[in-house]
Amino acid sequence: MRKIFAVLTPLVLVASLAACSDNDADEGGNFPPDTTEMPADSTAKVAAPIEISVTVGTDSAADRVEEVPLGSQVNITLTNPNADDEFHLHDYDLTAGKTPKGEAAVISFTADKAGVFDLESHVTEEVLVVISVK
Repeated sequence: MRKIFAVLTPLVLVASLAACSDNDADEGGNFPPDTTEMPADSTAKVAAPIEISVTVGTDSAADRVEEVPLGSQVNITLTNPNADDEFHLHDYDLTAGKTPKGEAAVISFTADKAGVFDLESHVTEEVLVVISVK
């Protein structure tokens, strides 16, 4: 039994040392950074969302045009400090729902249709801003 133990112990020790030397650590015991390759197109930067803010009666107007690139993510924050409101982006058929006086509503979308789109108040039917997607 002692002979088997004497033979197996060094073998187990050698096997465990060999397993340790097969890891990715350098000689100083430091592991290299993750070298997982990224897809070729991952080098393209992802554009931050375009943020548009509209306050009814302050900076809202039918002649206010905000240009956004086709394919961009757009977040429009709308506030009516004077009345409850409901906002709607035409042709995208997006609404922020009923929004209480003074509270902010957000309409978020991907600008995947080129054209000119009115964002209006359903309460007053006024165009608050025009979104031009190019």
